Amino acid sequence: MSGVASKIAQERAKAAGVGSLKNPVKFAGQDFEKLKAKCSKSGKLFEDPKFPANSTSLGIKKLGPDAEDAQGVEWKRPSEIQKNPKFIADGANREDVEQGSISDCWFLSSIASLTTNQDCLNHVIPPDQSFKKNYAGIFHFTFWQFGQWVDVVVDDKLPTKNSKLHFLKSGTVNEFWTPLLEKAYAKVYGSYEALIGGRPVESLEDFTAGVGFIYRTESAPADLFQKIQTALAEKCLLACSSVPKAGYVESVNELNIVSGHAYSITRVVEVICGENSVQLIRVRNPWGYKEWSGAWSDGSKEWDNVDPKVKAELHKKVDDGEVWIPFPDFLKYYSRVDICDISLSRECCDGECRWCLTEFNGSWKKGSSAGGRADLDTFWINPQYRITLKSPDGDTSKKCTIIVSLIQKDRRKKKPEGVKNFHIGFYIYKVTSSDQIPLGKEFFDNNTEVDSMVDYKAYRGVVKKSELLPGEYVIVPSTFYELEEADFYIRVFTEQPIEAKETESNVQADIYEPVITPETDAEFETVKVELEKGEFKEDEVKALLNKMIAKYPDIKCDGFSTEAVRQLIKLMDVDNTGTLSTEEFKKAWLKVVNYMNIFKSADADNSGTISVPEFRNAMQKAGFTLKISHIDDVVGRLMNRDQVKFVEFISSMVRLETVINLFKILDRDEAGSISLSFPEFLSTAMA
Repeated sequence: MSGVASKIAQERAKAAGVGSLKNPVKFAGQDFEKLKAKCSKSGKLFEDPKFPANSTSLGIKKLGPDAEDAQGVEWKRPSEIQKNPKFIADGANREDVEQGSISDCWFLSSIASLTTNQDCLNHVIPPDQSFKKNYAGIFHFTFWQFGQWVDVVVDDKLPTKNSKLHFLKSGTVNEFWTPLLEKAYAKVYGSYEALIGGRPVESLEDFTAGVGFIYRTESAPADLFQKIQTALAEKCLLACSSVPKAGYVESVNELNIVSGHAYSITRVVEVICGENSVQLIRVRNPWGYKEWSGAWSDGSKEWDNVDPKVKAELHKKVDDGEVWIPFPDFLKYYSRVDICDISLSRECCDGECRWCLTEFNGSWKKGSSAGGRADLDTFWINPQYRITLKSPDGDTSKKCTIIVSLIQKDRRKKKPEGVKNFHIGFYIYKVTSSDQIPLGKEFFDNNTEVDSMVDYKAYRGVVKKSELLPGEYVIVPSTFYELEEADFYIRVFTEQPIEAKETESNVQADIYEPVITPETDAEFETVKVELEKGEFKEDEVKALLNKMIAKYPDIKCDGFSTEAVRQLIKLMDVDNTGTLSTEEFKKAWLKVVNYMNIFKSADADNSGTISVPEFRNAMQKAGFTLKISHIDDVVGRLMNRDQVKFVEFISSMVRLETVINLFKILDRDEAGSISLSFPEFLSTAMA
């Protein structure tokens, strides 16, 4: 229940503007200004209880207490490591990034790229932080996390071995902004170990709220060099990864390229060499050394055939990890390019972003909304999001540009426990106003998508840019396999405003209300004598129900559970006596019969149970149209069972009716919302 309340609170806070760059969420509830003021007043340096300077913040396996790399680690403040420590010395630049013992080159290559865009850098690193003015041992950084900005507080105790930084360090020995940034990012994801292995595009998005596009060099577009050139000119952030070796073991080849390693892309140029024009790309190894040794490397003779002024500007003969590579060789030895398009981020465009953003948060829940890919029978139960593209972009194509980004949430936090990213993708279907919403199995059996992103890579996020005609569409996100549970976040970017909603956003309940007639009275002949008593307690209601259900041998039922009986009494006890009168019992039984017929029609194989997807269909037949998240709540009460028994179905339907009736009673003015005092809320929640 607390998780549900927390989710509602977060949604309300975001609606009120919390989570913007100007008003970021306080990560772990920690307020930087208040904590700093408290430390200054007490004269004590900050020690972070949320990310303590001990082994728990390192990790549990590869950096766990027994791991070799964690042995001998001591946490020290910068003043204990270097004399005259500085937060930033002579500006933040890519030379401030040198990898330590942890395999987080993907993250470090992103930091180096971040330094090429001062505006984005200033978003991540709030100003006025130092080891002198108002120093209190506390620093903070800001990251984008799935639709909101979070402000992350850390103390400045850093992991060391032999009094030297064990992880990330700067090329300037007394500069500490980069290891502190690494610590804050580790805190966001739970531990330093969680940062082992990844793709640069993840952290590039977390630095900017931009959208990461991935280009594989083996299938690169012919104009990839121009795309990189344009992206750098627009101050986008770029990184790349070298071709991995079998087994994904990092090793250095004969040309000094580290296999399966992340690099920053810092510049591209075309130079004249003799009579030829040569395309060059500059990449940087986050190690701070180990450079490409082929053509156009630091000591290469090719530089002798370049205009001396051009050579003086571009050529730097020093092993600092940064080097020029001919673009054809780059395509041969590097497997992918990550371009984080910051033009899609309002924060990076100073409010002048030409794109309209629509957001959805959702979940794949086992059985109820985790349907898997399109060729599975359960695909139709996946969450669905309806958008209406109203106006074309205004060019001659008469189409609408749409960019869809799907991100699975919080998998990295659980990475040390062995949790991996799911293979994810999405489909876009054209619909009409006559299509029944939500779209059912029949629709997907008879229609194909108009576009999709279904490479199904195990990436945190996938993105696709499409050109669609104005009209109504449904976006269906999915995992590759069914029954895989994860939360996700969808962004839809368009040049013109659109209408968008979850396909089940209008909650409706068309509930069957029984009427007692001479014909229905015949149903109760077997309990005619018992019903003469006139008022029945819980155990008596249970006995009556079990006797009535025995008349239906085709229903596999071991008897009504106490929970089901209690739910039925709550629903039908109009006079609030805690018992059922004869008339109340009769109406209760007629409800059971109605649900029984729905259950039987859903139980196509006569197994006596229905699958959770069949359960969803049965809910609709019973008159309930709910949001996917509400269906997840109902199904969650079935304890993640793959099959729902008859009595479980009855109990769920009756409970759902009770909740809806309760809301209708409290919503006296039919406003669609209710307000409760705490005593009223407590009474309602405990009912």
